[in-house]
Amino acid sequence: MKQRTLLAVTLITGSLLSGCDGGGAGQAGNNMPTLTDITVERGPILYASVSDANGMTAQPVGNGIYRFSGTVTYPIKTMGGYIDVNRSGTIDIGDIRAGELSLGVASGITLSVASTLAQDAAIKARLLTLGFTEYQLLNNTPTQDKMIAALSDELYQFSVTNAITNLASITSAQLETLISGIQGRMTAYLGTAETAAQLEATLATALAANIDILDNSEVAVLNSTTDNPTLMVSSLPTYALSQTQLDTLVYIWNEEKLAKDVYIALNAVQPSNQLSNIATRAETQHQLSMESLLSKYNLMSTIVASYNTANNTAISTLAEIPAGVYTLSPLQTLYNTLYAQGSLSKQAALETGCKVEVTDVNDLNADLITAGSAQDLVSIFNNLRFGSYNHYWAFDNGLKKLGVSTGCCSLGTEYCHPEYPQ
Repeated sequence: MKQRTLLAVTLITGSLLSGCDGGGAGQAGNNMPTLTDITVERGPILYASVSDANGMTAQPVGNGIYRFSGTVTYPIKTMGGYIDVNRSGTIDIGDIRAGELSLGVASGITLSVASTLAQDAAIKARLLTLGFTEYQLLNNTPTQDKMIAALSDELYQFSVTNAITNLASITSAQLETLISGIQGRMTAYLGTAETAAQLEATLATALAANIDILDNSEVAVLNSTTDNPTLMVSSLPTYALSQTQLDTLVYIWNEEKLAKDVYIALNAVQPSNQLSNIATRAETQHQLSMESLLSKYNLMSTIVASYNTANNTAISTLAEIPAGVYTLSPLQTLYNTLYAQGSLSKQAALETGCKVEVTDVNDLNADLITAGSAQDLVSIFNNLRFGSYNHYWAFDNGLKKLGVSTGCCSLGTEYCHPEYPQ
């Protein structure tokens, strides 16, 4: 098992929690968060990972629409998910795993093949000469606009045939080889009564040997869960992980559990909205995110077996591991020390939160390097890190409400991070 720097007697210098999305927990005032809806289409893509430049993750609200709760920083990108070929709003037989297909947008409200190409100024200018408008490229979807559908289908076919996953990597020279095909497909699409969904289904049939079309058994498994992280993780390939990467997953799950446990325990003796909301809303969700990875890489039984061996018990699920108990021995000492520090006062409890979240960001920076090209790990880790940013500001705000004017910065430069996105 990998070892991380742990805890000195009075300062957290070691590895703790792996980020959590607080959903605005503990933010200043009672203002409603800014809401931004983004449509993701190749047809509509369900259960994708959609994030902005700071790592803020959007939540799916249905039919390929994803909602950001906060001020969005462009560019926005997406990966994974399922192409909803029949536009039913659910995962059905004949839908397609998007896999590592990556889309992006530098402005606008739609992530599509068109918006991804339009991030390149030269390519956007060339597309304008074909009769597209800038508004079309950045905002229209294949479902509503047959010109955009034709462009999307021609480029999707090219990317699948040439094993291109990041459509932003397509060059002007490559686009030039596709111009006649784009124009021919636009003419055909505009001249037919078939819908964009019907045209896409025809293309899927032609590309069947090169894409992952869902069959009955796959759909049954996917529809047995409503957990967004699990569905997103399942849409991406299963990577050949190194032992270091596998150990990282086990460690992070333990860290997520530790964070939830210590925040709940501290909230029992030093109650605060920050501790309560972050523990019961975010930490629980992020444990589920990590468990989706543990399940995918067959690590749940490993953790259970480790716990049973260490405690001479016979539990069968992760949920049976008690609060404040961990399958990695260094974390037991860490939990005890955190609780002892944070239980002294309400200020000490919030300060512990600041330290936890800063340490977590530092750890996740390293974890993202460890993740390498495993995009399911990258997506989850990025989401966790943005959550830690969010929680840092929640604890910072809580301290300021107690009269600590400099918030987390009162702990010194190590824990003072005004550069964290809010």
